[in-house]
Amino acid sequence: MPETSIAVLFPGQGAFYGRALADLRDEFPEVGPVLAEIGDAARPLLGDRAVDQLFATRTPDTEQLLREAPEALQLAIYAVSTATYAVLRARGLRPNVLIGHSLGEIAALVAAGAFTPAEGAEIVCHRSIALREAGLGDAYMAAIGTDADRAQRLVDLVGDPLTGIAVENHAGQTVLSGRAETLDTIGRLAAVLKIDFARLKSPYAFHSPLLGPAAEKFAARIADIRQRPLETTVHSPIIGRAYEDGDRLTELLAGHFTARVRFGDTVRELAGTGVSVFVESGALDALSRITGRIVESPVTTVPTLLPEAGGAAVLRQALDRLASVGAVAAGAGGSSADQLRAALLSDVPAEDFEAFWNGRGVEVRAFAREAYLTYLGAKEEEPSVGASLNGSANGSVAVVDRDTLVRQLADIYAEALEYPAEVFEEATDLEAELGVDSVKQTELLVRVGNRYELPPRPSDVRPAAYNTLGKIADLIIASGGSV
Repeated sequence: MPETSIAVLFPGQGAFYGRALADLRDEFPEVGPVLAEIGDAARPLLGDRAVDQLFATRTPDTEQLLREAPEALQLAIYAVSTATYAVLRARGLRPNVLIGHSLGEIAALVAAGAFTPAEGAEIVCHRSIALREAGLGDAYMAAIGTDADRAQRLVDLVGDPLTGIAVENHAGQTVLSGRAETLDTIGRLAAVLKIDFARLKSPYAFHSPLLGPAAEKFAARIADIRQRPLETTVHSPIIGRAYEDGDRLTELLAGHFTARVRFGDTVRELAGTGVSVFVESGALDALSRITGRIVESPVTTVPTLLPEAGGAAVLRQALDRLASVGAVAAGAGGSSADQLRAALLSDVPAEDFEAFWNGRGVEVRAFAREAYLTYLGAKEEEPSVGASLNGSANGSVAVVDRDTLVRQLADIYAEALEYPAEVFEEATDLEAELGVDSVKQTELLVRVGNRYELPPRPSDVRPAAYNTLGKIADLIIASGGSV
């Protein structure tokens, strides 16, 4: 492989936040046609309501979609990954290999040219419909904080052939999938053994024998979709090798329903062949963090779409990082920032302006929006972006969307507890649902206090008073934390 070998990662379940598609569509002109193509293909299969979510200013959050419109959520995850890759491709990225994680394999095959974005959307829709029609009963997926061997011993102890390992991520995280009753039992065993166990935000028990009937329905639904020659190598963590043009891709995709994902093995193998840059084409940074845990030798991981500071700003920053290693053209991500610097702070060095914009861009945009609405004399018709947090001890003022604050807290707690970030919902009880004891909660509250420059907490306030991320976010807002 060349000196700088690049892999693009396409995430699966949980890789979404409410403004992800709007962040892309508002800033990158190549995204609109991709979303239109996906929407036109999906509308006859899922209906207007599901497809219209792709074009909303703000899509409902993951939890609401999971509860009310799981088919729209699956389509949105696919659309974000596909649209993000369109931006990367348009700016010159030519990766050596593509890797999909579960649902992400569909986007990876589309990126490789095997299917068009519209055909990929059809596959995603048929996948969701087949699962809905199969009537799979009470089942779910859960992350357990141990390696695959130990997780398998727990599964064997319970002895349910319809429940097993779904995903091997790294030595500290394995994903189980199967019947709810069995997983509940494993969860209780894990608690006794002091092993982290958390239910995931997934609408179905993917990669388990339970999905056998759905796999057959899915295969029949997509059998007539024509595949094309692969233009880029796609290495599958599910079949354990690169796809070949002689493979019947639709049959293999249907087989994914019941097969295990060995993501860790795939990343280690590719890193061993010289891949040194892993770019995550999709929302959030779950695969980037997992990759960092898997590979022992130094590699560069590049998330592309995060809610903090606006996803588009993060993607432009990612393009600049890729330009620094010669993966895209210099300036591919900086045109908008350069224009802003020239208009606002022309005497500031580009590097300093970028750091300022990434840290305070949301605040500047909110100020500009408020000034514009005041100018129009119509402020009451359109609220300003974000919510001001005033009155901190150091006199700082920050503007942040509350959902973004909750997402930041989820990342802090996920990193500290080695849980997947998607298990942390606004109302999740840290102790009752995730097993975080009072000592650990106190430690994390101290960390949050330092991060957001909160005043000292009164000695008579117990951690139980802040047992959810929503309550902690409200504490930061009420205390005038520096965001």
